[in-house]
Order: sequence, then C-alpha cells, then structure tokens
Amino acid sequence: MPKRARCPFCDQLFNRDILDSHIAKCRAQKTRHNSDSHTIRRRVVVDGSNVAYHLSPHGQPKAQNLLLAYQSLRAAGFDAVFVISAALIHSVDKPSLLDSFILIADTIEAPKGTDDDLKIIQLSKKLDADIISNDRFLNWQERFPWLASRLRRYRMTPSGLILTK
Repeated sequence: MPKRARCPFCDQLFNRDILDSHIAKCRAQKTRHNSDSHTIRRRVVVDGSNVAYHLSPHGQPKAQNLLLAYQSLRAAGFDAVFVISAALIHSVDKPSLLDSFILIADTIEAPKGTDDDLKIIQLSKKLDADIISNDRFLNWQERFPWLASRLRRYRMTPSGLILTK
C-alpha cells in the first residue's frame, strides 16, 4: 500500500506520488479565492532544529528546510513560531540564509545550555498551539500528558513542508 499524506490546504488524503501536484493546485486556488478575504491563522510551534536536520546530508542542518517550512505553513494559513537551538546557528549549511529566515519568520532562539524541547513545550502550552515536529518528545510525555495530542508530524518535499497524520 503506498504511503499517503494530507494536503495542508484541503486536508484530503493523497498518495505521495500525486500529492505535490495537488498541493500546487490547492495553493493556487486558495490564493485566488482568499486574495481579498481575511484568513484565520492557526497557531503552531515549529521545532526548527528538527526541521533543519530533516533529511540533511552528512548530518548538517539545512537552512533551506526552514525557509520552505515557513513558506508552506504561511501559505496554508498557519501562524508559525519557530524555536531553534543556539547550536543550530553555528552548524547550519548556509548561515546567511538562516539570518534571512530569522528576519522574516517569528523565531525564538532557545538560550545556550537549555533544552529547546522544553522551550517548545512551554511555548505550545502558553499559546495553546500544536507542535510541528517528527520528534516524539518521549522524555516529556509523563510530565506533560497533553503533549501527545498536540504533536503533528510532517515530511519535506521540493514544494515544502506537508503535515501528515
């Protein structure tokens, strides 16, 4: 059975081989339909370090992943806050692209020496927002029982970040 994922615009399930073309159509349709109307934003907290390291070659985080995630979530109507670790700034593949990303996106840097997972969880609770990450936060599940219900997994494609179930 082929793997399936949801379109972030219409929330329908599609096989991955046709999902990218469907998303392009939905994105264009939403842009035409909502150009004059006010879009209601849904708050999410994004595990920026997890997104940057997703499918990264040789274990080096990619700034492009963060930019694609930001563009995809924004286009889908999400109001995203990205939490990145202090270590990410020093290890990312393109520091200038990361600097540009930080200027346009709502970004919070977890202080050096602190656990960025805890920062993500606390911010999610404060904003009553879902968390976008492929991390399962197993070390925190007992302390924060509501955590599992707020986690949203994703995958990256050339067209951007796609939320999966």
